[in-house]
Amino acid sequence: MTKLSICIICKNEESKIATCLASVSWADEIIIVDSGSTDRTLEIAKEYTDKIYIETDWQGFGFQRRRAESYATNDWVFAIDCDEIVSENLKLDIIDKLSKAKNTDVFRINRFTNFCGQFIYHSGWYPDRIARVYNKNVIRYNNSLVHEALDFKKASKVQKINLKGDLLHYQYTDLYQYINKINSYAILSAKDKYKKGKKGGLTRATFSAIYAFIRHYFLRRGFLDGRLGFTIAMIQMQYTFNKYMYAYYLYKDNK
Repeated sequence: MTKLSICIICKNEESKIATCLASVSWADEIIIVDSGSTDRTLEIAKEYTDKIYIETDWQGFGFQRRRAESYATNDWVFAIDCDEIVSENLKLDIIDKLSKAKNTDVFRINRFTNFCGQFIYHSGWYPDRIARVYNKNVIRYNNSLVHEALDFKKASKVQKINLKGDLLHYQYTDLYQYINKINSYAILSAKDKYKKGKKGGLTRATFSAIYAFIRHYFLRRGFLDGRLGFTIAMIQMQYTFNKYMYAYYLYKDNK
């Protein structure tokens, strides 16, 4: 049997972490990298694993993922967040596919997001295929501050395989939480752009924001999700505008 390490990064997730950990308790190892929780997150986590590491010098989501990878004792890693739950069908397919996996295989999971009490079937949120199960000797996470992802640039002959079953995602329990988090992501994304020498600007921000609304509401059929579909499109438009303008002012202020 191929052994699997669950890798989780977290901070102050006492309301969600127990359900997440229960859904992956079948794995061979659970690694938790905490960035300074002040609630009961770690107390709850200790009921499921003793492999808990505190890393408070936050350097971005990608860097923290890479830290979690480094603590894993198994080659195969499944990166998951505290607000995600592995369905039974997904669990069974992971176990089945891993038993036949090549080191260069990467498994993509279908994330199914619940937003304000409703599962979203369109708006670009479903199907939402993300690469999460991989061999860390072949592929690792990038160093992005936000919107981190597996880096395939240095890997050759990688085969991406879609898994059956859903990864249930309960990130956004209310509208305020969503708006607050996505604005923080806009700031981090702007810092990423600034580091890469991208300047942003009003024209780029405006046209990109308009296209973001069109993409989510029309091209990705967000209108089929009703009021929430329109809300998602509007917030994505604002997020896009913000990140380009933040990048512009970062460049201007530092120049």
